[in-house]
Amino acid sequence: MTGGRIVGLDVARGLAVLGMVAAHVGADGSRGDGEPWPWLVASHGRPSALFAVLTGVTISLMLAGAGGRGDAWAVRHTRGRVAARAGLLVLLGGFLAQLSTGVDIILVNLGLMMLMAIPLLRLPSWALLSIAGLAFAFGRAVVAAILPGGWWEHAPVIGKLWSYHYPALAWIGYVLLGVVVGRLTLRSARVQGLLVGLGVMAAAGAVLVRLVAGDGPVTGMVAHSYTPVEMVHNAGVAVAVIGACCWVAPRARTVLSPVEAVGSMALSAYVLQILIIAFVGPEMVYEPSNVALVALEAVLLVSAWVWRRWSGQGPLERVLTVASNAAGTRAVRDLPRPRDPEEAVA
Repeated sequence: MTGGRIVGLDVARGLAVLGMVAAHVGADGSRGDGEPWPWLVASHGRPSALFAVLTGVTISLMLAGAGGRGDAWAVRHTRGRVAARAGLLVLLGGFLAQLSTGVDIILVNLGLMMLMAIPLLRLPSWALLSIAGLAFAFGRAVVAAILPGGWWEHAPVIGKLWSYHYPALAWIGYVLLGVVVGRLTLRSARVQGLLVGLGVMAAAGAVLVRLVAGDGPVTGMVAHSYTPVEMVHNAGVAVAVIGACCWVAPRARTVLSPVEAVGSMALSAYVLQILIIAFVGPEMVYEPSNVALVALEAVLLVSAWVWRRWSGQGPLERVLTVASNAAGTRAVRDLPRPRDPEEAVA
């Protein structure tokens, strides 16, 4: 993976953030909203799953940029960087959760998932997919067995393993799937087509199972029910969106530039929408309005586009980069950096 940022991934991240905003403040009719847009139901569950898959993709690209998973220096350097980012997400998520916005903040859960992925970076793709499959198949059952009562249910950070929203024991499957996707040549049209095809097949297959078998603890598809069928469906949608964005984005970059800008600073955009909701009040969430949705998404698109043209990297992304690079350097301070093969030949 060389040649700078992959535009399609930024567009996919942008769609994930905008989709989560729609889930938070959009009126889809499910809560008795006035003048709803029923199609916004699609924003529940899928964008946050896409966000988690893209987190895994980012981890893979970080490792590839450091030299690849087969090199001890690169693996330790990447583990240090991922751990630092995860820690910052946990702290930031904990702060945002105190704002009482009515939004279920994903950042602490995501940080925990990143920490869980650190020991697995050297595993082959088939092993990562197997673990992801186990998480999809049994994560909900394990969470249901642990949840009833006890101090552990609300324990700081560790309680996010089995939390009601985004339980890491199940959602780690999305991150590990993303690690595998990130190992692919995402600039290849063949790979992009393969991702779209496989993603659509998985998503459609899950819907077919639901139609044939009906609702149940395994086959239900209610958003955030974390059944195996719902999680496979969300995973398929995420993979298909990544493949489609990687193909479309370079061919329509001008049109998609505001979405790309949001995706290039996805954390900053996510935090900004939470701060805006906190400022306006939780009624934005409890009394959703599509006027508020359009206004909030316009603010995110315009501000991200202007910031990127004016200053480049997003503000929180800059903090993450500095902190994670420092942590990565510290993690390998006792290891000699391997020579670049091209330098050795020269």
